[in-house]
Amino acid sequence: MNSIALPLISQLSSILQNPTFPVHLQSAVQAVRQTVDKKQKSASKDGGSKEDGDSQLYLKIEASLVNKETKSGQESGFILGYIDLRSGQAVPLPPTPVSTPDSGISTEYATITTDSNGCRDNGNAQSHPNKRRKTVSALRLVKAIAIQPNNLSDAEHESLSSEAAADSCGSKPSVRQVHSDTRFPQRKNPRQEYSLPVLEPTSADKLIAGIWRQLHSPVKLSRLPSIIQSNTDIRTGVSLEKVFREINTLCLKYYNQSQSSRALEMIVQAYWVECFEARVAVIRLEKPQLSMTDARMMVLKEACVVLNWKEKDLRNRMAIWRGYKEIKETGGWACLIFASTGIYRFCKYRTEFGEGLFTRLRHLRFSFEVAADTLHPGWRDLLQVIRQDTSITYHGHPHEWVTLSEGPAVPLASTYAHLDLPQSFQYQFIDQSVLDTAAFGAQDPRRVPELDPDVCLVCKARQSDEIEKNQCLCFPALFGGVNHPVPVQIFRTSTGKNNGVIARCNFDRGTVIGEFTGLITNGIEGVDVMLGGSRGRTYQIYQGQMGNFTRFINHSCRPNSQFQRFYWRGMERIIVVSRGIMAGTEITVDYSDNYWRQLSKKCLCGESCCRFPGREG
Repeated sequence: MNSIALPLISQLSSILQNPTFPVHLQSAVQAVRQTVDKKQKSASKDGGSKEDGDSQLYLKIEASLVNKETKSGQESGFILGYIDLRSGQAVPLPPTPVSTPDSGISTEYATITTDSNGCRDNGNAQSHPNKRRKTVSALRLVKAIAIQPNNLSDAEHESLSSEAAADSCGSKPSVRQVHSDTRFPQRKNPRQEYSLPVLEPTSADKLIAGIWRQLHSPVKLSRLPSIIQSNTDIRTGVSLEKVFREINTLCLKYYNQSQSSRALEMIVQAYWVECFEARVAVIRLEKPQLSMTDARMMVLKEACVVLNWKEKDLRNRMAIWRGYKEIKETGGWACLIFASTGIYRFCKYRTEFGEGLFTRLRHLRFSFEVAADTLHPGWRDLLQVIRQDTSITYHGHPHEWVTLSEGPAVPLASTYAHLDLPQSFQYQFIDQSVLDTAAFGAQDPRRVPELDPDVCLVCKARQSDEIEKNQCLCFPALFGGVNHPVPVQIFRTSTGKNNGVIARCNFDRGTVIGEFTGLITNGIEGVDVMLGGSRGRTYQIYQGQMGNFTRFINHSCRPNSQFQRFYWRGMERIIVVSRGIMAGTEITVDYSDNYWRQLSKKCLCGESCCRFPGREG
């Protein structure tokens, strides 16, 4: 056997995801043969009997059951079988093993072990004690069961991740319940050698993504520029904290002013193109004998006199300005103003400039305006530079409006008019959960007294509400870092699910989308609530009248996010973690089988793996 290229060996290599397995096995076989050849030569010199130079070799496959507490040498192992390396066939009965004590065959490649989690591992299972395993889901919507007690000792993280169940007051079915017996979705491993190809975003994708990032950034636009001066002498003592804070403040003010100036420049340039075309039309009416080209050249010369530019320079700039105008006409003024600096190169090279882009911008036009009016209410003041007075269309919280695929956004309450509620649909958006003092008094049931509020259970780093002191980077977009508005919007679905939540930017796998907020209470029955805590400190999060956008996340049998519990500053939080969400995709979670079995409804997720497609309500 000159080469290890047998079908079973190839299958093992594929199963183990170890493409070097056949190579190492071939090396080990050659080592055995060299040892046998040496013995044959030694035996022939001593006059002994000659051994078979082509002795049969077998690949012995073993398995061992281990866990985190299993020490080396204590594994419970058993033999799975043998493979004949000559014929490539599995041997049903154990043959007599080849005695090669000094052959150098490493069990790293000759032994296959499996741990208690069902994960394969080449070699010693203890060699990778911190190896991360692939996990699925976490917090599930299931029927209430008894909560298992927690044991906050040496394994406090595992005990706090055990299943929480129905509250002791005996809530009715259809209750959202915490299940946190698994880890967070794993982030992408940059060391992964073999990965699936990923399509690079197009120029249009980058343009639209830049608009959404700018809309959800803290930039402050102002029409009136001013000279900003520091109140402190920043020329000396640059290492002092006061001076450093002052220069940071100065940097922020000039950044906002430069963004405003850039937006004003694009507004004027886009409007200049409209005035240029109107002027050409007037010239042709006054002098009908002139062709379109002659009329344009005449107007160009008029502009060059004032601008003091050459005609070629003006024509080059006009191509870019015309792109501003086309984007404004399809995506609206908000689309142009918040496009930032990336739009210059886009309009200069005009890559993907066409009806495909314009169709996308038309569909997003009112969504841009909802975000601009609610997050940057003063942006329309910039249009006064061209004497266009427009009033704010969308007031209040950005999630109080439901965006549609066609036409302006509508108020959230109007989308629930079919429920015929006594006082219509009323919902208050809050950033932090509100404690029901009637149920718990001043004691927040989410707080775990046994936990150190300064240490993260996941990364073991220091947690602090002060950004300068915080070292926990598990979810910096939500805890311990600078927080910006979440780039999501509520939209009207096209599958009959009424409203849903759509991602406006990419959410990488393992990143937090938001916290499940609402009224922290207890004793609610017959409605959907999120159940948290453990025995002795059970609580419910009710989103009937207050909460955030997580209330509108729909179910899917193939979800792209999941609920998960996280402990911040010694307090339990329920968060929504991404499994990898692309911009423009609806955010979904799995409500679990138990949740749907309690309801007489039809699942509308539309997935091929839908578990409840035929149930009708």
